[in-house]
Amino acid sequence: MKDHYLLLASLGVATLIMAWLPSISQKLRVSSPVFLLPIGILLYLLGTPLGWTELLWSDNAMMIFSEAIVIISLMGAGLKMGCDYSFKAWKRPILLVAITMPLTMLAAYLFGVYFLAFSIPASLLLAAVLAPTDPVLASDVQLDDPEREDKLKDKIRFSLTAEAGLNDGMAFPFTYLAVMVAQAGSYAAFSFGDWFWDKLLLKIIIGVAIGLIMGRGVGYLITHLEKWAGIITYDGFLALSLTFAVYGLSELLHGYGFMAVFFAGLSLRYSENVSGNFKKEMHDFNHEIERLLIVVWIILFGGTIMNGILEMTDWKGILFSALFVLVVRPLAGLISFVGIKDSFRNKLAISFLGIRGVGSVFYLSWAFLQTDAFANKYELYAITSYIILFSIVLHGFTAPSIIHYFRRNRKKHKLDDI
Repeated sequence: MKDHYLLLASLGVATLIMAWLPSISQKLRVSSPVFLLPIGILLYLLGTPLGWTELLWSDNAMMIFSEAIVIISLMGAGLKMGCDYSFKAWKRPILLVAITMPLTMLAAYLFGVYFLAFSIPASLLLAAVLAPTDPVLASDVQLDDPEREDKLKDKIRFSLTAEAGLNDGMAFPFTYLAVMVAQAGSYAAFSFGDWFWDKLLLKIIIGVAIGLIMGRGVGYLITHLEKWAGIITYDGFLALSLTFAVYGLSELLHGYGFMAVFFAGLSLRYSENVSGNFKKEMHDFNHEIERLLIVVWIILFGGTIMNGILEMTDWKGILFSALFVLVVRPLAGLISFVGIKDSFRNKLAISFLGIRGVGSVFYLSWAFLQTDAFANKYELYAITSYIILFSIVLHGFTAPSIIHYFRRNRKKHKLDDI
């Protein structure tokens, strides 16, 4: 029983800290994950019975927990999108998904094959799991409370929020690609048509359609149930319920659940008939659940990196991880913005803040549950962990200051000119 009480006390104190951490982070201009990471390390060193070994070796545990956090965060990202943002504003996140994402994947694949000496399937998987930017750990660089949408026209935060919502789902077809190539044993035996028409096109279309329909449908019910029968929707947890319903239904109907959840939140957010106050309630409830889960995940991640996962790669893996965060993503982002009439500072900020995190862990563990044909399994886990660690530390110390700088100089740099 002593371990049971120690576990409850440890998690209670750690999550209690989160009540004040956003304010502390804002004052110090350091992202909250930077503070939470050492807490996880400390709990590990104190011997807190959190099952560190089981977490490290269990693909299923990693997948389920990261899956829940990502879909809740994707719903939050969808709900943050404001109605004032026009198609013109969407060109930046579209470029990030259409150009930056493929470029980063190509770079990761080439590094995997020619520098890390991975097999082709393992290199494809490395590229796929590093494709998505993270909607979970990147909350400091995303849009704020939806009530501020009329006042805060921030192309940097909008671009990063929309990118995270879109590319988290777009990484799934390429994870499927790696799995299918690994299962086939070679490119020659791999069915490109099956992957392209089914895993790439059909599943994306179904996921987006289900998300749009269910988001719009729930928005319609919220409005018209009150008009028809006087039934008022009070609870913000509707967003959480919608998250799981949309995700589960989309996966059952052969769609991508990540895409469905983001577009459900987006569709509901754009539902003009739903009052702004209730949109805020849904956003706030979803955000609090997301923050709670982030605390637990980062604490577990902090302990897990102390449990030997970082020792599963050599200097090449560490060097690649640093280059990916510091060079590959920023350079790919800048290339995608060639021709966009923004200041170089603006382009560099968006390109630099490509935070990696929980989504990468989900895709990696999901792929390993589909097949045991991947070589370099634990090295892939180690490299992914290094990239997440570098991202937490580097972006954690810089992102709040970058966002503050652009907010302060908004008029000077014309950042509200969407």
